Amino acid sequence: MVTIKDIAREAGVSPSTVSRVLSGKAKISPETTKRVMEAIEKLGYIPNASAKSLVMKKAYSVGIFMPRRLEQTLTSTFFDQVVSGICSYINATEYEIVLSIVPPEKEKESLERLIKSKKVDGFILLTSRINDYAIKYLRNLKFPFVLIGSPDKDKDYVNWVDNDNKKAAFDATEYLIRLGHTQIGFLGGMENLVLTQDRLSGYKSALAKYKIPVENQYIMFTEFDEQSSYEKAKQMLQLSNRPTAIVCIDEVVAYAAIRACRELDLKVGYDVSVIGFNESIFSKLSSPRLTTINTNVFYLGYYAAEMLIKELEEPYKTYKRLIVEHSIIEGETCRAI
Repeated sequence: MVTIKDIAREAGVSPSTVSRVLSGKAKISPETTKRVMEAIEKLGYIPNASAKSLVMKKAYSVGIFMPRRLEQTLTSTFFDQVVSGICSYINATEYEIVLSIVPPEKEKESLERLIKSKKVDGFILLTSRINDYAIKYLRNLKFPFVLIGSPDKDKDYVNWVDNDNKKAAFDATEYLIRLGHTQIGFLGGMENLVLTQDRLSGYKSALAKYKIPVENQYIMFTEFDEQSSYEKAKQMLQLSNRPTAIVCIDEVVAYAAIRACRELDLKVGYDVSVIGFNESIFSKLSSPRLTTINTNVFYLGYYAAEMLIKELEEPYKTYKRLIVEHSIIEGETCRAI
């Protein structure tokens, strides 16, 4: 196996000079750097990640952290797309990924263990909650992290990437109103999620703009899994004065609502219009094809990863916020009445 000493001998420099060139942090003359890089290429040297971590006192790993039940996570098309975006950026760097999906009751223990073990240099948090423990804990430690989603407070003191979720839900609701719907349900996620509250706010704002009263019976909350979403959708659709359209916070929730419609002999797009969020390949392949808000989830992950790596490599003195654009993708699950 080729070692740093072999590279040093080939380049005619000291092993410490080779280490400084590999670290990229020390000022080495262009001529010396060129000789070292030519020796590396000639001998086929592959840096040892563990050794480099010891030298640089870094793990060269980033943690993807999500405090949620596994069954709620792995069925989510949001999770697939956002992790793909993160991997797309991280795979082009020297960093590795540590994935941690833990039940909420083990959140504190898991975060403390990962930080104390020095297994990660920073975190990407995949969810934002009201009074979020992870955000508070990492901020207190001044440990690097980027949040996917906006925090419920101190927005100017956290690095975050998000959609304008109030505007996205406003647009989804207004789209249904312009189709003639006035009885519009809202099927949200967990109430403690900032995402849920932001989209609920956007939904209510659209109703207010068109002077449509808010019907509390049309607003329900669910877990991000198919069964609980189906049960809530069925409950909503069995109301004596049921809604003629439903804004669903997530694609999985939308498909659960479609399943409930079918079991109640309600034709989707005719008896009930359904609009979801987070377009994926399933939106395009489903029948009927789902009308959805494309939130560009892949880029939420990609830009969050880019933001974290830049923070780790060249720490900034100011915090960064980024809003990813959304758009309505028309399918076959919404029609005018």
